[in-house]
This record gives sequence, structure tokens and C-alpha cells, in this order.
Amino acid sequence: MKKKIIIIISIVLILVAGGGFFWWNGNQKDVRELNKNLPEGVRVMKSLIGNEYKVVNKIDGYEFKVPEEWGGIEDVDYIPEREVKGFQSANITIEGLKGEARLMGISSFKEKEDLNLKDWAQKMFNAFGLVGDFTPETVGDFETIKTQENIHLGGMYVYFLKKNLRIYVITGGSEEFIRYIIANGKW
Repeated sequence: MKKKIIIIISIVLILVAGGGFFWWNGNQKDVRELNKNLPEGVRVMKSLIGNEYKVVNKIDGYEFKVPEEWGGIEDVDYIPEREVKGFQSANITIEGLKGEARLMGISSFKEKEDLNLKDWAQKMFNAFGLVGDFTPETVGDFETIKTQENIHLGGMYVYFLKKNLRIYVITGGSEEFIRYIIANGKW
């Protein structure tokens, strides 16, 4: 009798584990599709329970949660480090599934020395012919510089964040979403 109970419990555990695997596999289908064109070291991750998405970029040294209002990620593109107008940067663009202001770009710049963030932001804007008024703002634990570019970027908000010798430039249509990404990210 004891042997039958052990066999029945074993079969139930195997069925539960198999069902859990198939549920997880179906739950992660969209993430596998998003990750297929990304380089090693850049990944979209999704929580097992709920609908929380996170972008992990080990190449450029950051990770962040995607705003819940987006309902997930429609598309993600990564451009490896390259030089443009004297600036070395790698870029990622994320498009959310739904809602307003669901397009966000993050550029990562490696610098050789510690620079003043506001001066660097103004120099970068000048090099690309962009116009903005630069204002310091604390977001979470970070001192940032923010601006809004109304002439060439259609009113997009641009936040500059410095961590060690890296400068991150986060661009998007919503200050709320940019602040969320900065405050909930690991930079």
C-alpha cells in the first residue's frame, strides 16, 4: 500500500512539473521573440507571475523595469558602440505595446575622465544641432540634467545621468516614464 501511494505522489509531481514547464514556456514566448535579434549580454526578461518586463544590458552596464502602462514590449533594437560626431555610444530603443509615449531610447557613452554632466550635455546637444534649456533634477538616488527638445525632436524629453565614467542619455515622450526607468534601474 505504501508503495502505491509513493508511485501516485510521484506521478502527480511529474504532471505538475510538466504542466508548470508548459505554462512557463507559453508565458515566455514574447520574450524569446524579442531576444532573438539582440546580442549576447542584452536581454528582455519577464516575471514568472504577472506582466513585469525588465531590460538587462550587461554590455553597457544597466538594467531597468519597463513601465507597467506599456503592457509589455512591442519591439527592442540595439545598436552596438559606434562613433558619431566625436561621441562613442551604444543605443537601445524600446517600444511598448500600448499607450501614449511608449517609445524610449537609451544611449550609453563611455568617457575617459570624470566630466561635468551639464557641460557634457550642452556640448553633445551643440554637436548634434539640438536646442534645450538644461535643468538639474534629482530622480531617485541620481542627480540628472533634464531638458526638452522642441525644435528637432518634437518635444521629446531628454535626461542625462552619470555613473562613474558612463553617461546615459534617456530620451522619451513622457517625463513620468523616464523618471520611473531611472529610479527603478540599476545604473
